[in-house]
Amino acid sequence: MRKSLVLERARRALSKPASHGPDVDITMYLGKAMRGKEKASGVPTQEVNLGKGRVSAMYYQINERIEILKSVSPCVEISPIDNVEESEFVWNAVPPDLDKYVASVALYGHGGFFVRVKKGCRVELPIQTCFFMTGGAQLVHNVIVVEEGAEAVVVTGCSIMPESIGFHAAVTEIYLSRGAKLIDVMIHSWNNVTHVRPRTVAILESGATYVSYYVNMSRTRTIQTMPKIMLKGEGSQCYAASVVLGLGEGYYDIGSYAVLEGGESSAQLVSKVVARDSAKIVSRLRIDAHGRGSRGFAECNALILGEGAGVSTIPELVSSTSDAELYHEASIGKIRGDELEYLMLKGFTEREAIALLVRSFVDVKLDFLPPNVRKSMNSVLELLAKRSSG
Repeated sequence: MRKSLVLERARRALSKPASHGPDVDITMYLGKAMRGKEKASGVPTQEVNLGKGRVSAMYYQINERIEILKSVSPCVEISPIDNVEESEFVWNAVPPDLDKYVASVALYGHGGFFVRVKKGCRVELPIQTCFFMTGGAQLVHNVIVVEEGAEAVVVTGCSIMPESIGFHAAVTEIYLSRGAKLIDVMIHSWNNVTHVRPRTVAILESGATYVSYYVNMSRTRTIQTMPKIMLKGEGSQCYAASVVLGLGEGYYDIGSYAVLEGGESSAQLVSKVVARDSAKIVSRLRIDAHGRGSRGFAECNALILGEGAGVSTIPELVSSTSDAELYHEASIGKIRGDELEYLMLKGFTEREAIALLVRSFVDVKLDFLPPNVRKSMNSVLELLAKRSSG
């Protein structure tokens, strides 16, 4: 889309609220991003770096400044998004007037990456990206293109300095060509005075596979996101799992949305949320079926720890074809006293017992991940379970 048209559409949407979640006055953050000198030592690496060891490419941004941008694989091209402003892949999947948060990225954003994985390449080492804030606003735009028959893993970590007031909006457009496969891992670790608005759309052609893991493991003032997966091609498939820990007074409106347009396309959406303190969580999963023989399953599970927390689960299934198969299940519960007592009789403290039960609850399918990333993801989920126990 031409840049002039992008800017024109974005300007008209600067006051357009999101369809879900609490509204945020973004004008108080724009222009206030702090150009801090903090380096990687300020980043909680155990939480955001799942690419421990070797990587195929790396992107690291602090506030608006790109600190690291490199590729060590001939199969992976990575460049600043500003270098490819006008492209068939830029502002095609996500419209610049979707809401005011997307509009702010189109008008005022700085930074973000453009990644292309070349045709037929199987990239075994992860592509590591990281966005770190010292405060203010961080508005970024990312594009990932996986060409025909190629495979890749992208691991993204996002974090902020403790108690720094911040607003983070990220637009991510993902394009998977015929037979391509992408495993997309995102770990959020914010603070209790940060507002976060990610906006992601993935477009899948025939035979493409998209696997997504999203984990939030910290106190956050508000998060609102609902990535959209467009399964346009025949036999395309996706698996999207969200694991969310809600703490403090945070408000979390998080979900996944799959649109099954291609024949024999399929989607599995999983949400595991844990609410503690006075946190409020809304978990949304939606599957729309239009393609012949399409299949979908949505699973919303919630665990409430404490009297002040609250959870709403909203699974939606919509079909316009007679031969689609769509299913869902949803549950909200608490830790059972007999399970807790049993573990404590075995010698665990109450906190250790709660952490064990939470870790079992947030278990999601990790078979898609390569061994090194799977091991690190298990460590992240164990840390999340420990934090949930107080």
